Amino acid sequence: MTDEFATLTVEQIDAVRRITLNRPAQHNPLTPRCIREVLNAVAVAEADRTVRVVIIRSTGRSFSSGYGFVAEDVEPGDFAPHESTESDVTAMLDLASGWARVWECRIPVIAQVQGNCLAGGTDLALHCDLIVAADDARIGFPPVRSMGVPPTNMWLYNVGPQWAKRLLLTGDTLSGLQARDLGLVVGTAPADHLDEVVLDLASRMALIGRDLLIANKRVVNMGVELMGRSQLQKFAAMNDAIGHQAPEAQDFSARMAEIGLRDAVRERDAAFGPPRPI
Repeated sequence: MTDEFATLTVEQIDAVRRITLNRPAQHNPLTPRCIREVLNAVAVAEADRTVRVVIIRSTGRSFSSGYGFVAEDVEPGDFAPHESTESDVTAMLDLASGWARVWECRIPVIAQVQGNCLAGGTDLALHCDLIVAADDARIGFPPVRSMGVPPTNMWLYNVGPQWAKRLLLTGDTLSGLQARDLGLVVGTAPADHLDEVVLDLASRMALIGRDLLIANKRVVNMGVELMGRSQLQKFAAMNDAIGHQAPEAQDFSARMAEIGLRDAVRERDAAFGPPRPI
């Protein structure tokens, strides 16, 4: 089942399809190829009548550290950053449309989050129906400090306007336990028990017939659509492209080219100090 994927492994556990991002050494970057493979794996699961619930998880120390580019993952036509403002807008809109395919998957999708779930990692997780996190997971969107806005902004629908602003106007991160207290995740577990807790939840959901799962998910998703989700996604994608042109974003890009991404991020985040209680 996994032969067709380079960045994922896929397994069937009774009526549960488990998709695992499998580049732990790179902290599971969401490269163009990885995104295509995740979307394809979700679509294949949705089309399979034997599957009632999907789990998306990762190996290693990070669920995903965010978007990334790996040379072998790039194909002709893939977006190259900063080609032009208009191409940037188009790329961000395409990104939003892609993740919407996870949100619109007819059967339930659970994100199993351990370690770092940052930037693009949150875009993936927040398009799943439920998130279950390790107690000590680290969840947030630090790039708002220097690069733009979340291109697929689902924070409002998960934590409400005040907490969305609190997180996106600071770039602060939440632990899994803090995220549970805010309602951003539906449950937590110690990292070494996360597999069994999530699989137990997915198996419990899979006791319900597939058609009933689809119908109940459809109703809730329609409620979120009536709150303007699709239009907000487009607005967020365009504003992310605009944010890429901000002076601070341009300065950060130059600094990143000079000293590398990791050191540029450390330099940027030093002013904020260590994570603080929220």
